Amino acid sequence: MLNRPAILLIGLSFVLSIHETARAESAQDRVALMLSGPDCPSVRDRITAALQQQTGVVRVDADLMPDHVLIDSVRQEVTEETLAATAHAMIGGRQCRAELMKSCITAEPSSHHTHTP
Repeated sequence: MLNRPAILLIGLSFVLSIHETARAESAQDRVALMLSGPDCPSVRDRITAALQQQTGVVRVDADLMPDHVLIDSVRQEVTEETLAATAHAMIGGRQCRAELMKSCITAEPSSHHTHTP
């Protein structure tokens, strides 16, 4: 039979594991939008302001990388596509394009394969 300190220790471990699980589920993502086109510098501040107002966005940085907007967001509150749509709404008809950047790990697989002999 378990004694009282052992029961308390097991209970504490259980509570801490639930807390860690909850923290992991609300993990943040970093999304990178690449801005390209001659009108992008003139709409960059509008894009940044609109993204900062988006639900789920924690931080927006348009200064860290030239021609990019980095967005830290809560994964379960906003999607990459929603962030891109918010940027496109601020661009309007101007000559600027905001593209979601994918790393080589998260990008879709290539449709053609190369074979090396």
